[in-house]
Amino acid sequence: MKDFFVKLTSFTDERGRLTPVSTRGTDLPFEVGRVFWITDVPETTERGCHAHRTCWEALFALHGSLKVEMDDGLHAPFTVVLDKSEEGLLIPPMYWCRLSDFTPGTVCLCLASGDYDKEGYLETYDDFRAAVQTEER
Repeated sequence: MKDFFVKLTSFTDERGRLTPVSTRGTDLPFEVGRVFWITDVPETTERGCHAHRTCWEALFALHGSLKVEMDDGLHAPFTVVLDKSEEGLLIPPMYWCRLSDFTPGTVCLCLASGDYDKEGYLETYDDFRAAVQTEER
């Protein structure tokens, strides 16, 4: 499971902490093509609940915390807690991902390998399982 994590280098001094990330594939196993963040998630709301056919993502909890459940459709799903801004979770293509348990004020940053492409999403778990079974990996 350690292969799913990325730890960025932070620089701290009396002015605070700076955590840079390269968008050209040196800090992540992909070049960043899109950046977005998730905020103001109501307490019992889940986000994600989809898989990408080809897109990679890296999630970071810049503030607060959240749980991320990942499922490759072949093995038991696993859940991790994101709560350190410099430690991210890599989500490869063809992993069902569910985000939950956002603490109040959480800011979740997502770095994605490509632009938004509706056709690249598997939006139901049944469609995801069917794609996994037909080796659409």
